[in-house]
Amino acid sequence: MLSEAGEAGVATLLDLGQRPKPRFRAGSVRLAPGQRVPVTGVSAHTADEVSYVISGSLSGASGGQPFATVAGEVSHIPAGEEHWAEAGPDGADVFWCWYGDVDG
Repeated sequence: MLSEAGEAGVATLLDLGQRPKPRFRAGSVRLAPGQRVPVTGVSAHTADEVSYVISGSLSGASGGQPFATVAGEVSHIPAGEEHWAEAGPDGADVFWCWYGDVDG
């Protein structure tokens, strides 16, 4: 399943698993320089998330701890962990995967 890019340019590229609750979802997002996701506050979801930074860089906080990541690095955010990120001066292209309770 391929969807149109939604909020903040996030596109879902693949949904796998038993319907009505997919267990794996993959997508991509292109963030402009300084773009923050979410725009305010923090995000948390019921699925684990693994992200690969294709280009650019990100900084932010996950689980109350600051992080910084650059192109070629992979990160993991456990289900339920509050997080946010902001793209660096060159923006960021990110490939992400959710697995677990994707629809929760």
